[in-house]
Amino acid sequence: MAAAFLTEWHTWRQQLHHSGERRMIVLAGSESWAIAQAIRLIHNTSSRQLWLGQASTNHACLPINKFQTALGQEYDSLIFNAFSGLHPDAFGAATGTLVAGGLMLLLCPPLAEWPDYADPDLARYVAQAEQAKDLNSPFLQRFVQQLQQDDAVIVWQQHTPFPLLPAPSAQCWLQQRDRQGCLNTQQRHALACMLRCARARIPMVLTADRGRGKSSLLGLAAHHLLQAGLKVLLTAPNHKAPAQALQHCASKLQFIAPDALLAEQPYADILLIDEAAAIPVPMLLTLAERYCCIFASTEHGYEGTGLGFQLKFQPQLDDLSPGWRKVHLNIPARWSPNDPLEPLVFRLLAFNAEPLAPPFATSANSELADTERMVSNPLSYRWVTRAALLNNEPLLQQLFGLLTLAHYQTRPSGLRHLLDAPDLLLAATFQDKVPVAVALLTREGPLSTALSQGVWRGQRRPRGHLLPQSLAFHGGLAQATQYTYYRVMRIVVHPHIQQQGIGSLLLSWLQQHLPQQVDCDFIGTSFGASTSLLNFWQNNSFKAVRLGQSRDGVSGLHSIMMLWPCSAQAQKILPCWQGQFSANLQAYRQGIWPEALNPIHQTLSLALPNSSPQQDNLIAHDFAFYHRDLISDQPALSRFIANHAPLRPLSASQQQLLSALVIPGAIPSLVAKQQKLLGQKAALSQLRNTLQHFFKVPSEP
Repeated sequence: MAAAFLTEWHTWRQQLHHSGERRMIVLAGSESWAIAQAIRLIHNTSSRQLWLGQASTNHACLPINKFQTALGQEYDSLIFNAFSGLHPDAFGAATGTLVAGGLMLLLCPPLAEWPDYADPDLARYVAQAEQAKDLNSPFLQRFVQQLQQDDAVIVWQQHTPFPLLPAPSAQCWLQQRDRQGCLNTQQRHALACMLRCARARIPMVLTADRGRGKSSLLGLAAHHLLQAGLKVLLTAPNHKAPAQALQHCASKLQFIAPDALLAEQPYADILLIDEAAAIPVPMLLTLAERYCCIFASTEHGYEGTGLGFQLKFQPQLDDLSPGWRKVHLNIPARWSPNDPLEPLVFRLLAFNAEPLAPPFATSANSELADTERMVSNPLSYRWVTRAALLNNEPLLQQLFGLLTLAHYQTRPSGLRHLLDAPDLLLAATFQDKVPVAVALLTREGPLSTALSQGVWRGQRRPRGHLLPQSLAFHGGLAQATQYTYYRVMRIVVHPHIQQQGIGSLLLSWLQQHLPQQVDCDFIGTSFGASTSLLNFWQNNSFKAVRLGQSRDGVSGLHSIMMLWPCSAQAQKILPCWQGQFSANLQAYRQGIWPEALNPIHQTLSLALPNSSPQQDNLIAHDFAFYHRDLISDQPALSRFIANHAPLRPLSASQQQLLSALVIPGAIPSLVAKQQKLLGQKAALSQLRNTLQHFFKVPSEP
């Protein structure tokens, strides 16, 4: 690069630091060219650099999917190599680590060609990686459009001169900490609240987007509390996350990992939890029961379970500690309020997507008037295509905003999934042209014969196809992989008009119109089994066919799968599956049944138990000789051994192990300990060998 350009470049970087702004430069061309230019641009400009994705052989880099390890740290230069995959979660998280005056270099193919590039990240949205090869990307098409519409973005295309550098704001951005170490009035207020809550032992939640100083405030609060003689502990999802908190605490602050906290239960007056949304909700609740906690986190989804922290954890904290406090920060501390990069990232990833308020929302004092308005402004329904979303940004924002309300694990990748994943269907309910309800469905199954057998035997676990895989492997329904399902991934009604039957009307419309739209055997669903949701799906004629025994890590609920039959074949087979599910549930209740499952059982409408001896025989055989799951197969195994004698004698220890492990609900690790075996694997291996005594081995005639 010419000396004159380098001088101009360094002057421009100094101006960015002066104004507190951050900028993005897009290097669009071949990967080798983009990497070479990025190295030249950041050479000797900063020691704090983060390179995500492939780099040159002599340049340190971090794989895109390891982006979480960079959270909680600060960088002056960020190089994001999109040739390694434009992972939306990584993109959103990484930009938040870039400090004032920082520069983001986005390496990508020529912009006109980028939507058709074989992006490695597309493999996350298909069942088999080869399906991604021929896909183009509406997500990248929109992404490029947003980049080109932003005047603050500098685009350097290969074979063209370097573009003019836009002048940063002339206004000087100064960061001056007060005597408490705070940068602005919001931080001072938040610190005062943290100290008051800690001294009064009142839990507190501190939320903000990235770059607002949450972690540094934790460190400042810790110092004050330690100086006051309180015992303070700090935890976070990994040891790198609380770097800023530790840096801003002038006293010695002890860090301890969440799992160690639960295992060792050390004493603390106050527990500070950084990046709280990246810790599973059940773990957070346990910590909240044992300690007075101050939680700090973003609520955007790339932090792990961001919306889970908002939609699942905080309502449960209400029950646990009704007087808890919440403070939100919105003034940036890491960069200028005039920074152009943050609003760009929010547009690119639809962070601010929100649904419009329904035009005729329910008024609690005017039921009749609301009913009349609904009649005069009836609901309408339609399928919404990707093309419609791509060509109508307000509609995309409204529908994606609705979808984010429906699930606690929504992340930036959800936008790419919506726009890029094949086999998705989107149906929406409109009221006076405003979307007020939406359902997102994904096609699953059928699986090939070879893949079906691999799934059934526990030898294969392909991405996607949740219903056919889980019903076959965990539900013991061997034929489940032969059918086509459309699983309702999300269904949501705008909060202002819930409890009016609008969700049921949308489901009814789907039940009527989906079979006309596509070949489909079942409409299915999988969700955390709360009583209200169970009643909703059962009231819409969905039938339960599988119940998980372990709790979800975020919701704390047991998952349940339910089906509604579309085709004649589905209508014929579903009662058989219901009978087997009821028989298994009955076996668990007679065995070791977790108490938490009792309310679910009492809510379920069940068919009469009706197990199949042939199915039980198949399950027992393939458990013995392959890798089927014990906890799922215990009911079938217990029925099988009750009705069959072994072909070869069993030793006393084999009989004892067999009797202990096939009790529905028995936990292999506990049985292994009781039987003085090396562990769960040893117990399962011995059980498989024991069950082989009930069958002819391959060498026998």
